[in-house]
Amino acid sequence: MKTQTLKIIALNDEKAIENAAKMLRDGRLVAFPTETVYGIGCRAEPKAIERLDHLKGRHPEKRYTLHVGDFQQLLQYAPKLSARAKKLVYNVLPGPLTLVFEVDDEFLAKQTKKLGPDVANLLYRDHTIGIRYPDNPVACAILSAADCPVVAPSANPAGQKPAANAQQVRDYFDGQIATIIDAPRFPCQYKNSSTVVKIDKMGVEILRQGAVSEERINQLATVCVLFVCTGNTCRSPMAEGIGRKHFANILGCSVDELDKFGYIVTSAGVAAMPGIQASAEAVKVCSDQGISLATHQSALLTAQDVADSDYIFVMSRGHLNSILSYFPQAENKCFLLDENGDIADPIGQSVEVYQRCFKQIEQAISRRVSEIL
Repeated sequence: MKTQTLKIIALNDEKAIENAAKMLRDGRLVAFPTETVYGIGCRAEPKAIERLDHLKGRHPEKRYTLHVGDFQQLLQYAPKLSARAKKLVYNVLPGPLTLVFEVDDEFLAKQTKKLGPDVANLLYRDHTIGIRYPDNPVACAILSAADCPVVAPSANPAGQKPAANAQQVRDYFDGQIATIIDAPRFPCQYKNSSTVVKIDKMGVEILRQGAVSEERINQLATVCVLFVCTGNTCRSPMAEGIGRKHFANILGCSVDELDKFGYIVTSAGVAAMPGIQASAEAVKVCSDQGISLATHQSALLTAQDVADSDYIFVMSRGHLNSILSYFPQAENKCFLLDENGDIADPIGQSVEVYQRCFKQIEQAISRRVSEIL
């Protein structure tokens, strides 16, 4: 076999990009640059994967990572994203990150029916799938144009350093692969492997250190939930306490460990006077349910609070309108806590009224936390 070099100078070179994409569709092996190192693209089908295994010197049981060229392709293969997964995906991708998603039996059966058992068995191993969306325009253009599932392990024989330019690929595989994409204007920037992260309902686990640090991953995958009322002394403090309890129960941790599991739950008021304790009635009804508001101090909602939050849940339509009038950029993350209607202010009323308020907040939060997780 003669290995050809296909030079791509600009992204509008549609003929060259389609040529590379067609070779992938036809089951041939095509080396292309990513932002980390070169990958050897291969259609995810048994015969092509067998050739790739032989080329790489890899055991057939070793899995490969699906590579996609856009978010639409990613969502075709990934399960429904949790809040942490969604935040990480849209903050980092495209980028030097490989995400390993857990999938359940229902999703796997659906994908098997859609893709066929041979392809599904190659992509989904042990109820997981690894997906990579590289930050290299040439790679993405080829992957999108291929319009078929493509895996792309690093371009090197087993045990050797991954190739980071077209010549290094040729030194390794000349005469053994169909094509090497040479894109001098779109080189491998990092020359280091991607970080591999596993995401499940319980959290984020670094499987392999790479171009994105563990500290940065944890920062980008932390979900901030903010509850807002008027004075931040009754409804939103109760919501904060209830929310923290619900998250902790589902995640199997204590409320003090929530931040380690990637969730920060806070509260504020649109007209709060800072430093005021929670009302005595709010403290009592929460205490009766094992929730402590003893250290709560009211806080005025700030622009930074709005910017830092991923979900803002308000007690009434008036709160929603107030926030959106000052911070219209929060439109896609600010919601009524109880989508069935307002949660009335119990301030100055009896413990019984607070108990009814607590119950309404708890029922609404149970639904919201389930949606987020």
